[in-house]
Amino acid sequence: MRFTQEQIDQAKQVPVERIAKSVGYTVVKKGRYFSLEEMDSLMINTRKNLWWRYSNGTHGNSIDFLIEFANYSFQQAVKECLEVANIDISFQQDEIKNYRKDYDNTSSREMKLPKRSDRFQRLYAYLMKKRKLSSDTIQFFIRKQLLYEEEKYHNIVFLGRDKKGKIQYAGVHGTLELNGKKAFRGDVEGNNKSYGVNLRNEKSTKLVVLEAVIDLMSYFEIQNKMKGSCEENLLALGMLADLPLETFLKENPQIKEIIFALDHDEKGQEATEKLIKKYQQRGFEVCKYQYPEQYKDINDYLKLGFQGRKIPLTRGRL
Repeated sequence: MRFTQEQIDQAKQVPVERIAKSVGYTVVKKGRYFSLEEMDSLMINTRKNLWWRYSNGTHGNSIDFLIEFANYSFQQAVKECLEVANIDISFQQDEIKNYRKDYDNTSSREMKLPKRSDRFQRLYAYLMKKRKLSSDTIQFFIRKQLLYEEEKYHNIVFLGRDKKGKIQYAGVHGTLELNGKKAFRGDVEGNNKSYGVNLRNEKSTKLVVLEAVIDLMSYFEIQNKMKGSCEENLLALGMLADLPLETFLKENPQIKEIIFALDHDEKGQEATEKLIKKYQQRGFEVCKYQYPEQYKDINDYLKLGFQGRKIPLTRGRL
């Protein structure tokens, strides 16, 4: 079996201690490191996800561990790592061309959702490994029926619902990033672009507006994960135009305050300034989140700056 570079990289990221357990070794804690009961000269650095055996100087990653201590071939080792991490190994690079074609046709007015998979392995692997979201947050959004993994290509399907709970919008996000390219993104044909993916709280008069659904999930992770619920209303536009915002405000007349948290790139900040002026003039209390400028978006902040600490984003009024 041949593996893509992306799959090999994913295999290397699987924790060494999990791989050791999967082939029968007993992992024990030694200070800041892990070792093995059967081989106390071996140390596992969980921060770097590497192992060293001081008795003979050998060292390596998760794949190397299986080759060295379980007599696996390279292909067998990659396969074992991916299976331990519950990452589907059936997807091949040439399938990318096929699923792009499937989502290019937008001529139909009737939305046909991709068939749901009975497994969410690729969804969890991508959102946890690449986007650093917790399993608790992912489960929360699955329970809210705002995302699922499709059966054919194992993409993530994000769902935008109206106030009555009917699906009006569906967007597709790939779970593989190959050769440095971003994961595939597209809209399901026939969806209503005047809706975005949202979390509603009818008791709240606040609405936080973000660009992408993964940013919305990242915001929830930072602000609301420990509560297990959402204190504000959250809306992902899926673009920089405000049509989904207009729709959301019509369906939720209790909203008094709008907080923008769009991307920190030039287009995102230009859009923020225009939207702030527009909705201030309409009588809303308007402000924006001012997370550190070195982070492009809130998911970037979660991955690189948040590091598991409960750090609230600073809200700056205009």
